[in-house]
Amino acid sequence: MSDLTPDTSRFQRAETPPAPEAAAPVPPGGDSLGGRLRDLVLRPSRLMDHVAHRPLWWVPGLVIFVVMVVFTWLTAPISGPEQMEMMRDSKLMSMMPEDQWQAMYDDAMNVSTGKRITQSLTGGFMGWLTVIVFGFILGFFARMGGGKGSFRQALGVTSWAALLPFALGPLVKLPIVLATESVFEVNLGLAALLPGGEPGSPLFQVLLTYGDFLTWWGLAVLVIGYSRVFGLARQAAIVSVVLPWALLSLVPLALTLLFM
Repeated sequence: MSDLTPDTSRFQRAETPPAPEAAAPVPPGGDSLGGRLRDLVLRPSRLMDHVAHRPLWWVPGLVIFVVMVVFTWLTAPISGPEQMEMMRDSKLMSMMPEDQWQAMYDDAMNVSTGKRITQSLTGGFMGWLTVIVFGFILGFFARMGGGKGSFRQALGVTSWAALLPFALGPLVKLPIVLATESVFEVNLGLAALLPGGEPGSPLFQVLLTYGDFLTWWGLAVLVIGYSRVFGLARQAAIVSVVLPWALLSLVPLALTLLFM
């Protein structure tokens, strides 16, 4: 009888599908605004682990907006006339009648309260918009490089890292700008080390664009973020971050050099 019993063991040993991998645990502590700001400086890896679970991209965006509004408001009486004086020696000035330049200079010297408010809000909005656009671009490059993450996470990684050049940078420069009464000669990078560097010189503009120390710091945090959140290898994360930044920075630099 036993010889006639069908062998059902091969049906009983059907393979059980593997259980899905558990999500990475949320790192303990530090998930508050103060904690995230502290981790941005001291423990960027833990910050990005929090960003992976809760991007909260709008929080640093609002901080950047407020800082840029305040910076633009306080420096408007300095930046307007200084920009017009720099324009006077540029190629663009050769296309503009002298009386038109003088009228624009007078307007810059006597900015109305309404216009100053508009300029300040525009500065804050453009700063935040720049970060958002850059976040989508970096997210695209990261996914093209094999990264696994959402655009919401890309906005989170980019926005928190952007606090270094877009919020900390203006806060550090503000007292120096007010003391020296110059916006364009104050910078936190290699251009400051250029002997006798003039804002109108091509070398100064190149170093100003690619040699800012806080921008380098922000790029390093971005590499850490896209490596941890999107699972990219370190080399792939560097390419996904540095290449788009270098190309995008080249556009305003080229326009500046063209009309200098």
